Amino acid sequence: MKRLFLAIALDQELALRLSRVAKEFEAACGPLIPHPPDDLHLTLSFLGEVEDTDLSGVIRSAAEEFRGVFAPELELSGGLELLPAGSDQPRVLTAPVTEVGEQLGRLGALRNRAQQVALSRRCPANRTDRRRTFRPHVTLAKLKGTPPAPVGPLDSGLSRSWIGSEVALYESLGVHGVDGGRYRQLMSWGLPMDAG
Repeated sequence: MKRLFLAIALDQELALRLSRVAKEFEAACGPLIPHPPDDLHLTLSFLGEVEDTDLSGVIRSAAEEFRGVFAPELELSGGLELLPAGSDQPRVLTAPVTEVGEQLGRLGALRNRAQQVALSRRCPANRTDRRRTFRPHVTLAKLKGTPPAPVGPLDSGLSRSWIGSEVALYESLGVHGVDGGRYRQLMSWGLPMDAG
């Protein structure tokens, strides 16, 4: 069995910059466990536990669903937030992501296609994931405990746009894999740039 999800992969330079951000917020958030750069991504849809024998079907379905979907232009505003939002016991520090030119709806289209993969393969996490409000973000760190005081607005100063040019299938490895990471990329699909 493999615990799988589909996500937009980050380019190495952006992942390195984001991985350094979390450490600056331990005073406000309390002790953190930052994610290594290779673990940073923007989750589109959880698939849940999938039998090893079903992996090739998931890969085929994803390749078909993502074919011809244009890459979205994405943006970090510099703001950070703790999730779950409004909780007295937040679990993670995140960098919210928005789509530049949201009227294009490319990020939403990618989310829908990722959920269609889950639906077509009868993945167990599909029902729960479809009910969840989509809050595009990159998870930077896990909180070790409750913040020492109420946390106001957080600003990383990292404001940047980039093209989400690759969707990937990831396996969750549990606490840590061999190289210290929690996720392993199994397959990826490049997204075409809009010629217009």
